[in-house]
Amino acid sequence: MTEKTWRIFAVLVIIGCLSVFIRWQCLTGWLLGCAVSVLTFKITEHYCDTAIRMRNAGGSMGHFMINFTIWAAVLIFCALADSWFSILACAVGLTTVKMAIIIDSVVNRE
Repeated sequence: MTEKTWRIFAVLVIIGCLSVFIRWQCLTGWLLGCAVSVLTFKITEHYCDTAIRMRNAGGSMGHFMINFTIWAAVLIFCALADSWFSILACAVGLTTVKMAIIIDSVVNRE
């Protein structure tokens, strides 16, 4: 991701933090989802760098299963701790990095 995309991500996180005025559980779910979104993006970034360097894309199925397992574990955690986290806000937060990349692609077409 470029520096501009990270700025878009930061703006989305700040906008999402306004959900504290709805319920504070929305804020905690949103922040947890955003943090895990960055974590899974960094895991994917590391995997892609390694695959390009080694010229081998083997293990891609296992890599994506790890990412989906992390996402599922976080959503299950939010469902079990619903007095602390909003599962819907967490689910939206999990897509924040993807939203930032899409917004950057649409806005900065060349």
